[in-house]
Amino acid sequence: MLQYAVAVHVRHVALAAAQDAAIAAAVGGDWSAAAANDLAGIASMTSGVTVSPSGAGGAQVVVTVHAEVLQVFPIGDFDVTVSAAAPVDRFVPQPARP
Repeated sequence: MLQYAVAVHVRHVALAAAQDAAIAAAVGGDWSAAAANDLAGIASMTSGVTVSPSGAGGAQVVVTVHAEVLQVFPIGDFDVTVSAAAPVDRFVPQPARP
């Protein structure tokens, strides 16, 4: 039960990190710092954490977070991979609007 609780907690924090990073990237902010800030709280429970943005220059940004959950008991593999998307913030001048 404890292993599952740790895995669920890591998943929730990783999802929050992906969402924050996607929003930051969509407005041209520092997506890496946004993700690192959230993921710092679970550093002792994970290894092999990667944060990968995609879709730069398009209509939306997708950020994927992958983390390997450390095992409390050797009962399985608890890797977490979550993604979040945000629309890219762009200015549309008045004459170009419908």
